[in-house]
Amino acid sequence: MRSLTVIHLNGPINSGKTTIGVALARLLPDARFIDGDDHDAPDDAPLHAQWAIALERLVHRIATAHERYLVLAYPIGDAEYAGLRAACDARHARLFVATLAPPQAIAASDRGTRTLTEWERQRIAEMYREGYASRAFSDCFIDTSTASIDTCAADIARRIQ
Repeated sequence: MRSLTVIHLNGPINSGKTTIGVALARLLPDARFIDGDDHDAPDDAPLHAQWAIALERLVHRIATAHERYLVLAYPIGDAEYAGLRAACDARHARLFVATLAPPQAIAASDRGTRTLTEWERQRIAEMYREGYASRAFSDCFIDTSTASIDTCAADIARRIQ
């Protein structure tokens, strides 16, 4: 198997993970974007169950990837990071975590065409309290409120080269 680099975009809801992830995958040669939210868990499943299903799917994608780069987007904590780290180690893949960290007030506002629900606004506040925008395992932090989508993607691409 060829050498694999996994770029994981972490951060709270509405920090730009999906939008920047798609842009980043377009910038990198032989890259695939995988949105962790596409996990097929029922919407009413408890968050911990959704996280477990999402992590299992991401770990499987790491194990079976044929691309040079996998760009993953999903908010993670220490336990999920350990699972991704183990999957990358088993595959001899490089893991690079970019945490997207706009100021909380920006993340909690309607951005672009996205209108947040009240649940999302409350969850964003919880995620900032829980440290999703400041994970110690991050290789870099990107304030997505100060630059365009393409500039943020290019910044991350430059950091992994």
